[in-house]
Amino acid sequence: MPLKLEHPAFVSVDAEIFTQTFTPDCMTHACICRDEDDRPRNDACCRFGADVLLPEKEAILRRRAQVAAVLKAERRDPTGWFNEDDPERDPDAPGGILLRTATQQPNVETSGCVFLDHTGPRGCALHRAALEHDFDPAEIKPAVCRLYPLSASKRRLRLSPDFDWYSCAGDAGPSVYRLMRGELASIYGDGLVAELDQLEREHLRRRLRVAPSRGGADPRPNPGDTT
Repeated sequence: MPLKLEHPAFVSVDAEIFTQTFTPDCMTHACICRDEDDRPRNDACCRFGADVLLPEKEAILRRRAQVAAVLKAERRDPTGWFNEDDPERDPDAPGGILLRTATQQPNVETSGCVFLDHTGPRGCALHRAALEHDFDPAEIKPAVCRLYPLSASKRRLRLSPDFDWYSCAGDAGPSVYRLMRGELASIYGDGLVAELDQLEREHLRRRLRVAPSRGGADPRPNPGDTT
């Protein structure tokens, strides 16, 4: 159910973000692909690569030395980090174009983002590079990755279209909004979070139901009763 927003970036938000839950720690969650007969696969949400804005690509390349340092030797050439064969024209995107990160096997769409192919056990090389070289991951991590499992498109904030594909969705944990509240504030500002907080309170209040009395009897008086 979409709820109206009055914010420069969004006109609506799906109420599901206030009630659907998500694993609180992706790095310790053992991922399962529900859309592939429950096949185990860590970092499954990164298997297609990610959308990258031109300013985000430039930010990554400014840190090329630090990123390359955590990648496997065969992945350290920055010319192989992005798929620029079929850029998507988007007049609303900064730079007007959406690129994608390359996948580990260029002809296999589900082979995994190239930035998963690093020397650590799992997770994103961009995030790892930031932690190991003491800078903020937000400096180089694409917004689409920072927001997952949320999606921001056509001025609508909602669950990512692939939300139900992975076992992290619905896992015991906080609501998606509570989990991502800080990241939303970081990207879009405190004003958006203040508005979402109010919508969350109103939506959860509407979901409350009067608890039945013991024995299941309706506590409300019958209109025909007299005192």
